[in-house]
Amino acid sequence: MCNLSGFEIAPFYVWGMYSEREIEPASYQIYRVTINDKQLDYSTGYFPANRFFLLSPLMYYQSLKESGDPTFAFLQKKLGQNLNLLTPYIFSFENSAQSINEFPDWYKKYLEQTTGKRIQYLQVDVLDVSWRKNNSITVDSAYHLIND
Repeated sequence: MCNLSGFEIAPFYVWGMYSEREIEPASYQIYRVTINDKQLDYSTGYFPANRFFLLSPLMYYQSLKESGDPTFAFLQKKLGQNLNLLTPYIFSFENSAQSINEFPDWYKKYLEQTTGKRIQYLQVDVLDVSWRKNNSITVDSAYHLIND
């Protein structure tokens, strides 16, 4: 009953979840994190959970910068008229422009704690890469996400 109304109880009850073939993307986005003019190698020396927490804030920050915070629209869609009940608390659900602008400083402090290095300079680049037929990677485009 919950699945029919749009609420998922557990993944194995959602039959459409595994019904489509996965299509290989033409390109991938990766993050190049540079600390004090030295590239951070997050592929080695970190547990998978550490890598997740090094990269997932960057993915979310990139999304917020490109298309804004979807939280309010999501809550409005799900709650409809009941959203009025959350009006006094909505400021704590949505990322303000100020909090988005404070992310680079927060991330720098987070990286200092994770890597144990004092960071004077931080640069994060988003690289669009694709695979060549000879199993090498080519960088199709790049831009600065953080340059602090």
